[in-house]
Amino acid sequence: MHTRLASSYSRDEPHYRPENQAKVRANLRRLIMQTGSGRMLDIGCGAGFMIDLARDLFDEIHGLDPTRAMLDEVDVRNGKVTLHEGVAEHLPFADGSFDLVTAYSVFHHLADHRPVLAEAARVLRRGGMLYVDLEPNRLFWQAIAQVEKSHNDRLDEIDEIVGREIDAVLHIDDQVRSRYEIDPAVFRQAEYIKSELGGFDPAQFEADAIDAGLSTVSTTHEWFLGQGVLLHGDSPMSVEIVETHLRRLLPLTAPLFKYLRFEAQR
Repeated sequence: MHTRLASSYSRDEPHYRPENQAKVRANLRRLIMQTGSGRMLDIGCGAGFMIDLARDLFDEIHGLDPTRAMLDEVDVRNGKVTLHEGVAEHLPFADGSFDLVTAYSVFHHLADHRPVLAEAARVLRRGGMLYVDLEPNRLFWQAIAQVEKSHNDRLDEIDEIVGREIDAVLHIDDQVRSRYEIDPAVFRQAEYIKSELGGFDPAQFEADAIDAGLSTVSTTHEWFLGQGVLLHGDSPMSVEIVETHLRRLLPLTAPLFKYLRFEAQR
C-alpha cells in the first residue's frame, strides 16, 4: 500500500498542512529542552515528515521504514540523515543509542504495538524520550460509529462536520480504492489498529508503555471535532479557547478528540 502512496504522500496527507507542521515542530523544540539535540530516531519515517521538521534541530537523525519507495522520497542531502530499511519490531541499533525516538502516525499500522514500545525503550538512553503522535482515539472512533448507526436512515439531519468524519473514519477504505486502486482489505490490514481495532485506549497504551520499560507516560488529546473548520474559517482565534475548554472538561469530552499524543521518558 505505501509503495503505491509514496510519490504523492507528502502532497495528499493532511498532516503535511502548515498548521500541523508548526504544531509538531513546536513539540520537538519543547522535547529538546528535556533530551538535548544529539541523536534522534524516527520509526516509520515514511517520506520524511518528521525528519524534515527536525533536521536542523539535531546533530544526527536516523530514519527507519519497511517501504523502500517511501525511503526514496526522503531528502538526505545535508548529511545528517541516515536511512534504514527495516521493521520497528527489530531495531538495528545498540541499547541506549538515542536521545529521542519519534513515531508519527505509525503505531496504528502495527499488528501489535507492544514489541515496538519495548524496542523504543531499549534504544533510548536513560532520560531519553519517546514521542508518539497522531494516533486514533478509540473513543472518537466509537462515537462516530454510533452516530452513523443511530442515524443511518437520516444522515441528512447530521451537521456536515460530523458527516465528513463519518466518511473519513468509517469509509476511508472506499476512498482509497477509488483514488489509488488499493484493495480495501489491504488498506485495513495496513492500518490494522485503526481500521480493525478502532484505535487506542490511552489508559491501556500508557500501561503498555510502562510494561515496556518506559516511565512518566503522558497522553494529550489532539484535534477536536471541527477544529479544522474553525482554523480555516471565520474563527481561527477561537481554536485555542475551544481546545483549552474541552481539555479542561476531560475525560467527559474525550470522545470529541480524534487523535492522541503520547510522550514517555526512559
